[in-house]
Amino acid sequence: MEVTTAASGRGSRQPNLPVDHDEADRALRSWRFWLVVGLAGVGAGLGAGALMAILHAVQHLAYGYRRGNFQRGVDRAAAWRRLVVLAGAGVVLGAAWVLLRKLGGPVRGLDEAVWEHKGQMRPLDTAANALLQIVAVGAGATLGREGAPKELGAGVASGLCDWAGLTPTQRQILVACGAGAGMAAVYNVPLGGALFAAEVLLGTMALPVVVPALATAAVATGTSWLLLPDRPTYDVGQLETTGSLVGWALLFGLLAGVLGAALVVLVGWAKERATKGTRAFGTITATFAAIGAVAIALPEVLGNGKDVTQLALSGALGLPLVAAVVLVRPLATAACLRSGAVGGLFTPTMTIGALAGTLAGRAWDVLIPGNPVAAFTLIGAAALLSGAMQSPIASIVLVVELTHSGLSLLVPIVLAAAAATAASRVLVPASLYTAADWWGSGHDRSSRRRARGGIAEQARRLRRPPDDAGL
Repeated sequence: MEVTTAASGRGSRQPNLPVDHDEADRALRSWRFWLVVGLAGVGAGLGAGALMAILHAVQHLAYGYRRGNFQRGVDRAAAWRRLVVLAGAGVVLGAAWVLLRKLGGPVRGLDEAVWEHKGQMRPLDTAANALLQIVAVGAGATLGREGAPKELGAGVASGLCDWAGLTPTQRQILVACGAGAGMAAVYNVPLGGALFAAEVLLGTMALPVVVPALATAAVATGTSWLLLPDRPTYDVGQLETTGSLVGWALLFGLLAGVLGAALVVLVGWAKERATKGTRAFGTITATFAAIGAVAIALPEVLGNGKDVTQLALSGALGLPLVAAVVLVRPLATAACLRSGAVGGLFTPTMTIGALAGTLAGRAWDVLIPGNPVAAFTLIGAAALLSGAMQSPIASIVLVVELTHSGLSLLVPIVLAAAAATAASRVLVPASLYTAADWWGSGHDRSSRRRARGGIAEQARRLRRPPDDAGL
């Protein structure tokens, strides 16, 4: 298998990788390296459990419910409460983010840390940033809850690498593994979390990256079972593949590629132009209040979208509501990022894809009836994730693990993911996670191609056996 980073959108940045063969081989044979793998997995698993406890506590306190999921609690809360909660959260979180950045400097994001600073992060600042992110999502900000455990897992790994005296290259790999482990733990997706670390964050499926990524994600997921339930994130019944569903998946995949490219552009613009300095206090406050005002009429815009996706899988959303949420949620997420707030993008993107698939599937069902709406929803989620993240393998595995039902739809899911990735790649040579850098560099395709060529050569060097290797 030829290893390349083009699929993950990594061409938009010239990284400090490569990890040469000798360095990678030493890492796999180092007991210190494996000690950090185990400890980082435990830390990511416990951290994910703690963050989820905080998330649920904030949700229950903010919207005054004790049982049921977040969306049900928001629906039952008074309309004015949605506005008051978001406006108040904007004031508190805006001040906290400004103070954090003023005292410690800009908090380094995952991409920046892994690709420009050899995985070097400030663990305490990273933990504080993760806490603010999870509080924001609990209050109803339209951002993903996975951003916080990913950053916390990465920060734990970075601190452990410094403690163990590992090399910068080893730290680079393990920080990405820690982030993937955080995602694995919070969603109960060990394989998907490992692939997220390798394919999305590091842009390579080379053995010295995949092995520690798998180990860290497995340890984190197992540890998280002490605090979190061991069950699928989404409840989906038994689904079957039909010929018409395969045809629809291929066509929708192309549409999802266009939608994914548009989402990448939108996120890139929002991140690149995010408000900085003390002005972020005002923009975060105003943006959160505006989202709260929208939620008076459209409560489904609040939160990361997990419960909305479940409702779509159950066929419990009417088409006008689905259409409204598909239009509003991307704008709300972009507005949060533009204001200076920080959060995950995985679940919001999955929700948009699920709802877009529901809309397109209902239209298809008028022409060729007989397919369950959940099948369209699931394929739509996988397709948009693939197109927007430019990581089809990780996206497919994540959707299957999140539902424990996707294997019966594997053929249409794979077709839709492949079509979406290819279509999005033609339109925008970047992913959600490199969008800001691509936008800020003036969308120069030629520089992207040169960078991708260099990275592909580095990946080939990583896979090349040493000169003294026997046959």
